[in-house]
Amino acid sequence: MKNKKSQIQIGETVAVIFVFFILIIIGFVFYARFMKSSIQSEKEELSQLSSIGIAQRIMAMPEMQCSEDIIKEISNCIDLFKLESAETVVNDEDNQVHYFDLLGFSDIAIKPVYPEASNPNGLLNTLKSSYNPYSNPLLEAGKLKGDKITTNVPVSLYNPVTRKHGFGIMTIETYFKP
Repeated sequence: MKNKKSQIQIGETVAVIFVFFILIIIGFVFYARFMKSSIQSEKEELSQLSSIGIAQRIMAMPEMQCSEDIIKEISNCIDLFKLESAETVVNDEDNQVHYFDLLGFSDIAIKPVYPEASNPNGLLNTLKSSYNPYSNPLLEAGKLKGDKITTNVPVSLYNPVTRKHGFGIMTIETYFKP
């Protein structure tokens, strides 16, 4: 009789321990899923911050930044003459390492919005429809690889000859490894 009672108590103990471990495993699975979504959210936030940092760096580059009377710098302003020459300077093979350290795997395009390029009284008579001062996407075997975040920044476009300002959108596509 005592032997049967002991066996029942051992069976109950094993069942309780089994249920306890099942609950721990279920809790661990939910915790792992929560942590995975939290890490993914934080990764996305860091990617967006990195993209904004690239936008700030490009706006602060003396190769493109506006200045009036040689000393006064204008924020969020791009000099069109400097921008046209920056397209060749930045993409020169000798300068690629320097600009990669600043801008990483990204593609930067600046599109004038106002005045339009077809406007004869516009900012420049030779205003291009789009400028691409830096392009270095994350490629593997000739194909785009990784995640891409696109950031649009409004900018002022300045013609130092006519001293007129226009409006444009700078689009920064930042690539990240998955």
